[in-house]
Amino acid sequence: MDEIKKISELDENQMNQAINVFIEGFYHIISVVSKDKEKLHWLFKNSFDCDTTYAYLQNGEAVGFLGLGNYQKRALNLNRENFMKTLPDTLSAFAGKTMYKAMYSTMCKPHAGSPHEIFIDFIATSPEYRSTGIGTKLIEFIRSDLGYNAIGLDVMTKNPRAKKFYERMGFKVIKTRLDLMTRLQGFGGRIVMKWEAE
Repeated sequence: MDEIKKISELDENQMNQAINVFIEGFYHIISVVSKDKEKLHWLFKNSFDCDTTYAYLQNGEAVGFLGLGNYQKRALNLNRENFMKTLPDTLSAFAGKTMYKAMYSTMCKPHAGSPHEIFIDFIATSPEYRSTGIGTKLIEFIRSDLGYNAIGLDVMTKNPRAKKFYERMGFKVIKTRLDLMTRLQGFGGRIVMKWEAE
């Protein structure tokens, strides 16, 4: 049986699975913080908003992850002290603070412009479940179950496959913006996309 639940409704095992789906899906970006997946797991498990973050469960196992932001908050709220504990000891305090500010600005400041709009901060599927329709079901969940008339998201310019997927789902390109953190990591700029109900 498939279902989508808030992470606050998960048991400990499912919660850990959901965080692992996120880490595997975004490791190429978040590994700048730490290469240690256990440290990343601890950091992000203690940083997600339980009311706007969901897991896709298949037969009781978390195989999909969805983090949403609205006009007031984002799915992720990084605690600076926890963030600094996760960084390698070789990194200077100044570099750590700079990295925190860049990541906070990119991942934690609200994006959605109105109460009727939601922003997809994160969407990921376990590697063995990719291309099985879970991403589509998560977007349909936002449209039908949560009832938003506008959905925004960013996709990297160097991820044309994701861009094509969102276009098939009815998203349109609004603009492309530069992002220092993603450019330094080699992912290019951010393509801002939006879906609106007709």
